[in-house]
Amino acid sequence: MGKVIATRIETDKWYSIIESLKKDGWKVTSEYNLFDKGIDFDLYELAKMGEKIIFSWDNWFEGEIKCSEERIRKIENYFGIKFKFGKPEHL
Repeated sequence: MGKVIATRIETDKWYSIIESLKKDGWKVTSEYNLFDKGIDFDLYELAKMGEKIIFSWDNWFEGEIKCSEERIRKIENYFGIKFKFGKPEHL
């Protein structure tokens, strides 16, 4: 199963997905940490049991999530949302 990239995810929802996954045992394996973190740009890589999810965000296009199609559907179902899939800006 291939990777998909959800795009233009509202900022608050994007951050809440990350926090929820961390509470569910996902570990941050990489994180953007420069001066503009959370202001102009942000990036996280989370992993659990060999699976990875990459989260990218910027102040203009908001959030993106790259992961397996199966995982993106689980996130949609859990949060009761339907992602859009367009041309990503960062992933």
